[in-house]
Amino acid sequence: MTPAAAPAPRTIAAEALARIRSLADPKRAESNQRFFKEPVPMYGLDAKTIRTITRETASRVKGAWTVRETVRFVDAMVRDPRWEARAVAYLMLERHAKDAGPELLPAVRRWLEKSCGNWAAVDTLAPSVLAPLLDRHPELIGEVTAWTDSPNLWLRRGAAVAFVPLARKGRRLNEAYRVAGRLLGDDEDLMHKAVGWLLREAGRTDRPRLEAWLRKKGPRIPRTSLRYAIEHFPETRRKALLRDTRPR
Repeated sequence: MTPAAAPAPRTIAAEALARIRSLADPKRAESNQRFFKEPVPMYGLDAKTIRTITRETASRVKGAWTVRETVRFVDAMVRDPRWEARAVAYLMLERHAKDAGPELLPAVRRWLEKSCGNWAAVDTLAPSVLAPLLDRHPELIGEVTAWTDSPNLWLRRGAAVAFVPLARKGRRLNEAYRVAGRLLGDDEDLMHKAVGWLLREAGRTDRPRLEAWLRKKGPRIPRTSLRYAIEHFPETRRKALLRDTRPR
């Protein structure tokens, strides 16, 4: 049970947002827009500042909040559409990810669908929160894999990048390749990059398996995905794979 004196999530969220707004840099916000194809509302904070605010906020509630309170904090923070507010929210939840149970998955799905809106938010939430959840609760993997059929771009990307930190360690490779295979026909460039990223990480601990998979799928693989996937291969091997998998 949370102690009676534990700070209220809405109060801490209001203080965190005030801190973020006090450091807003419109020129940096305008410059950072170049990293996105879609318009992304931003305050203009850099990554170091975002992590500093997260660390300061976490120190306020250390030992007092459980996953439940942190979820309420996230829900309060994501009402602000700007990237930095949502980044702090998801990074706060990362600190409790190891304690979360399957009941967190519906909230993660809701945030991906309604409160991300760009690749950076997805790539903060899915690897840091969803990945450890799937690793501890593999019974959820089937549901997340099914997200690859969603019309929502951010939910599809979340399904892919959630497996990135696991694949990097040689974990859940069967599931990672299954997700990548289901997304080969995706039309979105951001998904081509996500699939390539996932494949590249899957190849870190088992390069022969990755090469065999790439050769088997051949022309079905978008060229962007392929180039990402083979980034760490020797040059001669990269050229051979690009040649041998070229669409006929």
